[in-house]
Amino acid sequence: MAAGGKVAMGNDGGYVSGLEVGMPIAELEAMQRAGMTPMQVIVAATKNAAEVCRLGAILGTIEAGKEADILIVRTNPLENLRGLLDVERVIHGGTVIR
Repeated sequence: MAAGGKVAMGNDGGYVSGLEVGMPIAELEAMQRAGMTPMQVIVAATKNAAEVCRLGAILGTIEAGKEADILIVRTNPLENLRGLLDVERVIHGGTVIR
């Protein structure tokens, strides 16, 4: 990041046995320990991840015309990334599923 590169969250594990499903909190916290701010970590896991997958036109940010996949949390993840685990509501494709 210091050299101007773009960091994106992701993995290439596919559906490997033993792969943790859900919020990759260990990886997100490792990114923070490496020097990224919580906001930079969240952008890496949303906007930047969509862009490097060439899906930035439809995913990664909340904008008119994009697919509405939204995670609403009870606690502020900018204060503690573990707040991303405190889920209030999940909206997928514009439909509340939790």
